[in-house]
Amino acid sequence: MPKAKVAVASRYPSSERGCEWKQRRIQPRCRCIDTDTPPKRPDPAIYSQPQRLALGQPTSWESPDMLTNWWDDWRFMDAIEARIHNESSESSAVNVLVRMRWAPFGIGTVFTPLGDQMVNLGLAPDAKMISFPTSAALRALGNDVSIEVSISHPHDRDTANNLGYQAIHGVRTSQVGRSPTMTFAVRNPSAAADTITLAVLANDIGAAVSPPTRAFAPNEQIAATLSVHVPAAIVPPAGGFVLKEATVVGYSGSGKLLGGVTLLVRVDS
Repeated sequence: MPKAKVAVASRYPSSERGCEWKQRRIQPRCRCIDTDTPPKRPDPAIYSQPQRLALGQPTSWESPDMLTNWWDDWRFMDAIEARIHNESSESSAVNVLVRMRWAPFGIGTVFTPLGDQMVNLGLAPDAKMISFPTSAALRALGNDVSIEVSISHPHDRDTANNLGYQAIHGVRTSQVGRSPTMTFAVRNPSAAADTITLAVLANDIGAAVSPPTRAFAPNEQIAATLSVHVPAAIVPPAGGFVLKEATVVGYSGSGKLLGGVTLLVRVDS
């Protein structure tokens, strides 16, 4: 027998009838999960004031992703519209739960559920506008209501952009002059006494809030006032207007964000 065959034969068992070659069983290789490549996940999102403030970005409580009021006579819409979009270009977002709540216009006021809806989103930049009808009882409260929209999905890539608000009041200088004011509620949502600070974000219409800080009893609520003075240098175009705004945000004594409100000023005179 050639040396090569002798070497091969020595690796396999033999019997009395002669040498038999038996194929060695190949053990299956372990298929491990590659952790170097993260799974593709959706990122349902909405304009999020808490996220923007945390990142130091310009922030308004007039959300570009919500519609709540008509400008013709500043009235609350029959239905609130919210735009939900997917910021992931790798994974669609199926069965995204969207919850909407409302509260009396202000900071720290109590929110009440308005409705839930499910929405499906394709890859970025896909977005869907969904509508939440308002009740007659809600509209009877007045033209200014704070709205909250929250998003949830079990595989969300980034939950920091899942909470957004709309809390606005609009005026025209042709109707109220160039030094309008806005009154809004400020409530301590804590069951313990706390000091709330109201801060006016950067603006160019001379906005100031009163009181800027105050000690609150548990669950105490007061009325605060935002005042603006539109500079003479801001001149609207003929037959048109310039839209300006001023936003107030409230913080607890520990620095927790309690909410915000925005005054929209149409400078048309």
